[in-house]
Amino acid sequence: MKKIALSLLISSCLLVPASFAKDYTQEDYQQIFQGTNQYKQQKALESLILSGLNDPSIFDMIEAKLNASLPLATKKHPIEYSSWLAKGLGYSGNEKYRASLQAIVEGDYHDKLRKYAQEGLSNIDQFAIWNPILNNQSQYDANQSQKLNVLANALASDDLELKRLAAKRIVNERVYDEFTLQKLADQLISLNKLSNDKLAIDAYAWIAKALSASGNEKFKPVIVTLSETAPEKKLRSYASKYLQSYR
Repeated sequence: MKKIALSLLISSCLLVPASFAKDYTQEDYQQIFQGTNQYKQQKALESLILSGLNDPSIFDMIEAKLNASLPLATKKHPIEYSSWLAKGLGYSGNEKYRASLQAIVEGDYHDKLRKYAQEGLSNIDQFAIWNPILNNQSQYDANQSQKLNVLANALASDDLELKRLAAKRIVNERVYDEFTLQKLADQLISLNKLSNDKLAIDAYAWIAKALSASGNEKFKPVIVTLSETAPEKKLRSYASKYLQSYR
């Protein structure tokens, strides 16, 4: 169940349009979740996936919104809204919200809502591991935004799933500033977590795709070297394909 939920989470990241690429401040989140605009709340929830944010004051508001929405969650749109809140609550990585989500899973609610509450429970487990990595400010560059520092921490982590998620987000949002591109290049130069494993190869393939998709000629030699010398044949093949981005 956890793997299924994580796969759904990662797939959902790819459906977010590039226009979503926005930095939310603490004040932004507070204003949005104190309000009634459900579309803005959904976008804010999407942004929490790789924000590193785990401030209970924000997630307390999400939990309150979720609990208030449940009596109305009997038709399509209210069910979708409650489902977004349930899934997003899990991005906190905080055990204090497990009881609320568990009550939905075990309650008399629509199957879709119960499914996303279960995903929220799985997200609590996953983000309890990921948020400390993303929030490790000892690795932050003071000249960069919170968003770019979080992505850099994700790429530098030993967690292949987190590396891949960051690379996918970079591609989707077209985050092609030189700071981020250098972090991607560093990963492809070291290949320190690469092995003959599907996840490892896929993670580095996404990192290569993110770097090459920028079209920045400065980093083309990294992709060329990867296409010629990567230890895994499949990764060399991916890199060769991505070289077309520079033509």
